[in-house]
Amino acid sequence: MAFSDKSLNDLAKNVFSDKYEFVKGPVQVKGNSGKSWTFDAVVKNKLNTFGVFIRDWKREISITQLRQLHKACIDTSIQGGIMVCNVITDFSRDYSSQFGLQLLSRGHLISTLRRRKFQNNF
Repeated sequence: MAFSDKSLNDLAKNVFSDKYEFVKGPVQVKGNSGKSWTFDAVVKNKLNTFGVFIRDWKREISITQLRQLHKACIDTSIQGGIMVCNVITDFSRDYSSQFGLQLLSRGHLISTLRRRKFQNNF
């Protein structure tokens, strides 16, 4: 199966599980406010935990989704947020960088996996 045929969940798992612990969701985390937040996945390393929202939509990612991810990270013990989606606009990229969120597109994930495959062949 080609990388382009895989779901965003599978692509994200392949990219992150190479170096980090990837916990496939839904992962429920209770916030300081008492609200329960649901992450599609959680990525952990020795020091930090990152919440992941995966939005496999045909349209561009909305600012509302980025705000939700930011709120979820602030309210919980999650140190950072990663949004994985199909289409990224310049406005959403600017917004995510302003709030310290990582924004990854399908193309970026596929490019990362192809580069790793190419490097491992040598």
